[in-house]
Amino acid sequence: MRSLSRGEKGSPPIVIAHRGASRRALENSLEAFSLSLADRADMIECDVRLSADGEPVVIHDARTGRTGKENLAVARCGAARLRGVRLHNGEPLPFLADVLGLIRGAVPVNIEVKTAGGAHASLRVIHGMRYRGEVVLSSALREECRVARSKRPDIPCGLVTGRPSTSDIAFCLRHALASIHPDARRLSVLRIRKVREAGLPLIPYTVDDEEEFFRLVESGVDGVFSNRAEELRRAWRERFPGER
Repeated sequence: MRSLSRGEKGSPPIVIAHRGASRRALENSLEAFSLSLADRADMIECDVRLSADGEPVVIHDARTGRTGKENLAVARCGAARLRGVRLHNGEPLPFLADVLGLIRGAVPVNIEVKTAGGAHASLRVIHGMRYRGEVVLSSALREECRVARSKRPDIPCGLVTGRPSTSDIAFCLRHALASIHPDARRLSVLRIRKVREAGLPLIPYTVDDEEEFFRLVESGVDGVFSNRAEELRRAWRERFPGER
């Protein structure tokens, strides 16, 4: 896996495909992930929630209605029922095993755990599949980060947050987290400097505007999550053709 840290200035920032190529296809769909695979994305991010019987489902919202043709509460439905849900693009609602089976280690995957128990369930799927691809876990739930670190310290884990606080930074350092993922809209020059001083790779979400991307990288972030990951990577290559 390429380093999450940009290291010396001048090396390209990591641009993570947020829910796949979600500007060109429905977010968190196999189509979106397939497009990111074709792009040879730096990394693909997907969201995970749990079915009523504990299976990791790839979806951002607690209900299926925004991206699916039925409006069901994910946590109240068993996996068999959720497998019958069709997305607005006609595909079935994917489970984590489906996504990992599609990617098959071709590019790194960031699994963002949205609910309690999701880290353990995701690790169970990874182990059960004998998945050998590169994986990063992340969550806004600190207990999920602790679980991830205790069960698989060899798998990097990042903390998702809004505004990166002193408490967030201390938590990351105390539990040897690999990175911190704040809301780009809540980043200030001071916050960026504090995270950089702590030595933590800083990868904010969700950045789609090219000029904002360049400004954030110049300010010291190591990369971004983007719905337009391939477009931002192309813009970087065009502006800095000598950097790969």
